[in-house]
Amino acid sequence: MALPNEIVQHIPELRSLAVRYGLRSVAIIGSAASGSFDPSRSDLDLLVDFGEYSNGLARRALGFYRDAQRLFGRRVDVVSVQGIKSQTWREIHDSMKVPVYVAA
Repeated sequence: MALPNEIVQHIPELRSLAVRYGLRSVAIIGSAASGSFDPSRSDLDLLVDFGEYSNGLARRALGFYRDAQRLFGRRVDVVSVQGIKSQTWREIHDSMKVPVYVAA
């Protein structure tokens, strides 16, 4: 599935945010990944890997969230891979995700 242009045009900046905040990976999930994205009202759902817990994790997570919303000009929901405890939800997210950044 092709991502909406409203999302694609900001992928380079999203990758820069991922690097700035020390993320291991970022993927698009939800309506933007499934083809039901409505530019006039849809939010953007991101599946992120923040890595292992460390001091400053909350600051990094909040900074990434705030800057992603500013970048896309819409509400952004950030789902942490570390926070998904249900195997069913993990499989659902994995089946639909469109990876846009993976740390080297």
